Amino acid sequence: MTDLYEDIATDTIPVEMTMDDREAAGRLIIGMALGDIPVPPTSEDALALLQEHGIELENFTTSGKEIRFVSRDEALYIVLPPADLMRSRIEEYGQSTGPYPLPDEYREQVLQDPDALSALEMFYFRVGDYTFGQCR
Repeated sequence: MTDLYEDIATDTIPVEMTMDDREAAGRLIIGMALGDIPVPPTSEDALALLQEHGIELENFTTSGKEIRFVSRDEALYIVLPPADLMRSRIEEYGQSTGPYPLPDEYREQVLQDPDALSALEMFYFRVGDYTFGQCR
């Protein structure tokens, strides 16, 4: 690793999410977006609402994190991915000699050349694509 990552804390606790019914989860999110379901005012209320809809957050109560529902109607949010995940993926893909683990069709669709980017370059591309594609 480079010095860039030496000052970043590595003791964050990952929160894993599982959901029983993605359609119900989508209905919950759309209901909040449309104002039909009130946005929970606290993380505890949000956790309870998510659980009611079959969405479980493992390690949330010990993570020290908050749950925030934000609307793109109010502001532009650029959501940064978890630092520990990014560090591990940079290390993984930086050492990879093969392509990024995606179907070749995706790479060809995006770049018109299946060999245009290394695994690490494709990882950076995907993070940028996803992050800025979600923040409009």
